[in-house]
Amino acid sequence: MNIIQKPSKNFNSRGPWAPNVIVNHITGGNKVSSAINEFTVNDRASAHFVVDLDGTVYQCVDIRQAAWGNGTSQTQYYSAVQDGKTVSLASKVWSQYSKLDIVRNRKVNANLYTISIEHVNAGGGVLTAPQLAATIELHKYIIAEVKRIYGITIPIDREHITGHCFIAPKTKPSCPGAYFPYDSILAGILGKIEVKSDTTCDMVMKQGATYQLKLTSIIQPAVTIGTAGVLTQELVRQTGNDYFVKIKAVGKPGTGAGVFANGKKLFAVNIE
Repeated sequence: MNIIQKPSKNFNSRGPWAPNVIVNHITGGNKVSSAINEFTVNDRASAHFVVDLDGTVYQCVDIRQAAWGNGTSQTQYYSAVQDGKTVSLASKVWSQYSKLDIVRNRKVNANLYTISIEHVNAGGGVLTAPQLAATIELHKYIIAEVKRIYGITIPIDREHITGHCFIAPKTKPSCPGAYFPYDSILAGILGKIEVKSDTTCDMVMKQGATYQLKLTSIIQPAVTIGTAGVLTQELVRQTGNDYFVKIKAVGKPGTGAGVFANGKKLFAVNIE
């Protein structure tokens, strides 16, 4: 996939740890420049990837390095100096506060085994259609890269593909938001995105005739024709989650072909 590099200096070595958890985040504003500036100019935080509203993907930290996005503490209290005195303070990012077994059971900073994806959004976790499609492909890319580099497979479940609120519920209870589409992302990774068609019955078309069907899906469906040279297909327009596709009969009379969306047959067309 096409990824634009925006290198950050905010990272550490993973040491002996290999990443096997993808953590999704959401920005506090709707400008990608602000997020990238935060990760590349300031020295407080970073994420491996940023997905813009239009689906553009940026990379700030190499997968082999630990970004500063999901830090946890292994101790409930830490020492700090206040008014010249050393005091004991409670850590809000203590790993035992996490809602995930994988975080509570490990005795290291969660940054060491996680990969962060930041999504540009003003709040709530709702993603645009291009953004959702891009982050599904990015999740697939990360899973493939981790397999290539480390030889391990990231499980496709809610324990290993998660949100920052499950890592640090006390400090980030609303990241990436109540409406973040975890289930749609998992379905997309597994190739199980549902496509609804307004046409499901076989039909007969005259040579040269056209027909428009409406497909409804959370991301643009892949429309294919079962037999080459019989039909052509063209995306006419998109309105929200509705995709309008024009089918044209170009084959000779007596030929026929199936129309498929995401590999599933919708209907067949015979040309007369």
